[in-house]
Amino acid sequence: MTPAYDQAADGYVTLVDRLLADPDSFWQPLLARHEAVAAAHLPGARVLDLACGEGHLSRRLCAHNPARVLGVDLSGPLIRHAQARATDPRLTYRVDDAHTLSSVPDHSADVIVSKLALMDITDHRALYRAARRVLVTGGHFSFSVLHPCFETPFHEVDAPRFILDAHGERLAYRVQQYAREGHWQSGGSGIRGQLGAQHRTLSTLTGDLITSGFTLRGLHEIYGAHGLHAQVPQTLLIEAQAG
Repeated sequence: MTPAYDQAADGYVTLVDRLLADPDSFWQPLLARHEAVAAAHLPGARVLDLACGEGHLSRRLCAHNPARVLGVDLSGPLIRHAQARATDPRLTYRVDDAHTLSSVPDHSADVIVSKLALMDITDHRALYRAARRVLVTGGHFSFSVLHPCFETPFHEVDAPRFILDAHGERLAYRVQQYAREGHWQSGGSGIRGQLGAQHRTLSTLTGDLITSGFTLRGLHEIYGAHGLHAQVPQTLLIEAQAG
């Protein structure tokens, strides 16, 4: 089966570039928090960027002097974009499945990071097991997702995501179907309309992480600078340690 992001790769990379270039993008505080949470663990570390896409997080983390950074993604076209953009000799990218990490040896990583990818992973428990296998005991694992409590399944026409005021400004999230776990699509023209996403409740995300051999070290809710997202977090970063 062709990975979903293969056909959407060029459009996705265009979106990534736009979000990275926009100082007001919700990606900016999220990337800063990823960096802050992982920074103390990075010097001299063997780092794995899980479901790395075109590799922007891997490239950013090289500023903290890791020994090496390996980025893996199921999409060949995205890996080719990552390879073309890699200028640091410590960076390596290859195709691998986050469910199994079959190309990554046991206990070969000190740090695993993953940014906004778990929503695209069908079996999060398999990912957790694979991550625990390749991490050393005591290793650092941090990953972000769209906030499961607020970014719940929605449909652009039938069940809109936001409550708007008379001028079309966002007043509040319309939290719907929080308990409905599994795949959903937004019905719009964006990534969630084209490819959909996997929704899990907060207790599922954290509970299964713990039963997979991790200790929960932190929950970081990421806020924006303006409007609704200054009051309601759009993303969540989960920090754990391999037991």
